[in-house]
Amino acid sequence: MKKPMFIIVLFAALIALFTAATDRAVDGAKGSKAPVFKIERADSLVQLDNLKGEWILLQFWSSADASSRLAAKEYSRLHSATTDSAGNEQFRHLAVNFDRSSSLFREIVRRDGLNAKSQFYVGDGQMRSSLARNYHLEAGMKAFLINPDGQIVAVNPSARTIREAI
Repeated sequence: MKKPMFIIVLFAALIALFTAATDRAVDGAKGSKAPVFKIERADSLVQLDNLKGEWILLQFWSSADASSRLAAKEYSRLHSATTDSAGNEQFRHLAVNFDRSSSLFREIVRRDGLNAKSQFYVGDGQMRSSLARNYHLEAGMKAFLINPDGQIVAVNPSARTIREAI
């Protein structure tokens, strides 16, 4: 009696473990719901849940990752080009920086001419770890195009992909 019960419990534990790992693997992947988060800074608070109904380009970048820094500049230009003179945006650009120094982050934003309103600094800590885990940034920085329903429709989208989608 003990052996069959042990096997059943072991099997149930393996299923639960596999299911949890599978759910996590879907986070941050094309076709999945964008993992929710909240980022605060002195002048604003952004919660992904509050942006439902809008197209969002969520970009993670760092000065240590050259391609993500270049992409930050390109995405910032695209966002400016698709925003009219009245400030109506075709998509919301959220650029999240993972540099270890906030002064380095501010200097890069200034030097590269990035739109400071769309730039957020997370530095070290729990928020950084959570975002990196949920969006699978272990292999490098990425960008995600999120539709108005909160679903990821493209990973590292080109300007053309963004224009066609929105």
